[in-house]
Amino acid sequence: MERMQQVVGRARAAFNLGRCRSLEFRMQQLKALQRMVQEKEEEILAAIKADLHKSASNAYSREILGVLGELALAMDKLPSWAAPQPVKKNLLTMRDEAYICPEPLGVVLIIGAWNYPFVLVMQPLIGAIAAGNAVVVKPSEISENTARLVAALLPQYLDRVSVAPCLTGLS
Repeated sequence: MERMQQVVGRARAAFNLGRCRSLEFRMQQLKALQRMVQEKEEEILAAIKADLHKSASNAYSREILGVLGELALAMDKLPSWAAPQPVKKNLLTMRDEAYICPEPLGVVLIIGAWNYPFVLVMQPLIGAIAAGNAVVVKPSEISENTARLVAALLPQYLDRVSVAPCLTGLS
């Protein structure tokens, strides 16, 4: 429990320092995540096969392709998602400049599921990074091989403070 508090505390500190907020940082993290999926595709598929006995074609089509598609969409749309959106003016705000500015909220906890152990961690991670949040990732302990792989890969490719994997319940 103490380790979890430390991980969350470091993520919260990274967020409070504004480490994850810049658009450039978010794009860099998304590109690094894309590079991770492309470079480690074989290892990801092997871990999924070891955990769930899914064929390579099934795992690729259900887990890898979805993540790569989500990454492409997020990288393409991120500048428009992060841009201030003008709002309708009324009589009171007629002479003002009124905008809605999207703001990150803080630290996000992502808890993975056993049945799609890669995609159900990565897709929420993509959204959390794109939104500018710090993230604590807790993969499912039931899909042990995939959980260990995700926990090993994330610090190699992403910022170690703003995206922190946390393994619990593994033997």
